[in-house]
Amino acid sequence: MNEANEKDNRTRTVWLIRHATAADAEHGQKDIDRPLTHRGERQCAEMKTWLGERMLGHAGMKALVSPAARARRTGELALGNALDDVREEPRIWNATATTLATLLQTHTGNLVLVGHNPGLEQVQAALTGQLMPLSTGGIFELVFGLWLLARGVRGRGARPAAASAP
Repeated sequence: MNEANEKDNRTRTVWLIRHATAADAEHGQKDIDRPLTHRGERQCAEMKTWLGERMLGHAGMKALVSPAARARRTGELALGNALDDVREEPRIWNATATTLATLLQTHTGNLVLVGHNPGLEQVQAALTGQLMPLSTGGIFELVFGLWLLARGVRGRGARPAAASAP
């Protein structure tokens, strides 16, 4: 990582967002095309409120969103107009922890990733050293500084934890 990237990453917040609840695939429908359910849309409203409280004062944020219909819609509803820079990122679809970690390194500053499990849980575990479940409509908030703090986790079964960053 070059010196500019190191400076940008000294203090940064990354939100890992798992898409909200999606409908089962219709006959012949591709997995990537599954929409959110009504429940999923309600989850997004809750996520928007939760994120709004935490994103205040964070400048220069961008979001990378999976091309899956359910993730794109989650990004639209949960982020609203909070960010000027929202991009569809094809590599998030079926991403491994390694792919997601590469995206985190490549895109400096405060960042939102909207994607899928198991990749989101796996990259969180790789960064914090502790695997925490992330249900649909769940969010991990990772604050990077001298230490990495995984906090403000929204979703069933998730618990905050602190871990040192390498």
